[in-house]
Amino acid sequence: MRASRVVGAAVFMTLSYMKEPLAFVSDLIIPLVIFMVVQLGTGRGMESLLGILVAVAWSSGGFALARKMATYRVWRLMDMFVASPLKPIEFAVASALAHLVVIIAPATVVLAIMALTVGVGPASLPLIIISILLAWFAGTAFGLYVYGKLADPMRVSSVASLLNLLLILLPPVIYPVSILPPELQLVSALIPTVALKLVAQHLVGVPTEVPFLMPAAVTVAYAVLFTTLALRQRLTLE
Repeated sequence: MRASRVVGAAVFMTLSYMKEPLAFVSDLIIPLVIFMVVQLGTGRGMESLLGILVAVAWSSGGFALARKMATYRVWRLMDMFVASPLKPIEFAVASALAHLVVIIAPATVVLAIMALTVGVGPASLPLIIISILLAWFAGTAFGLYVYGKLADPMRVSSVASLLNLLLILLPPVIYPVSILPPELQLVSALIPTVALKLVAQHLVGVPTEVPFLMPAAVTVAYAVLFTTLALRQRLTLE
């Protein structure tokens, strides 16, 4: 893998994503509305904000990555801008890195809201960043698996949207896990996105009835599983 080609492609894709900054804001509207309802209704806004960060990182690493790779695959856009052809693995790494950079803008907005509303201090910032990186890495492995699994790139967008609904909006990711009965809290911790949020809660010190070892073990298991499955897929740009 030539690092210069990967970095060049990552820069190109990052710049192309940045041309529509309002898209990042619009993606936060519904989650932030949920946060306001949660904060006003239960006072557990910090849990909701952590969930938003996990959702943004997972979605950027997973669903957005799979859709973007499918789009480039259909239109062969990289051929227009990269002098030397990229190998599929180089393209995948470049695209994943570009999506990691894209997370910065919405994450900064959420972190600012955290500081203004629930009083998160600078000491918590490194732990929150670790949580974001964990969610991005697991989401990236999942997104590459989805992309490699589907033979038809035109199906990637619809499948990614459905999975986004099932893994982000329906489970207690943006809304608090704590509003569920204790037994359902444990069951929900088996969902990768919920497990990631619970890990973030433990790291930052937000109370939860789910023991740390359970979401931590689930997170590691899913990360290993998705990475293994992604590496076994035949990634192609043709």
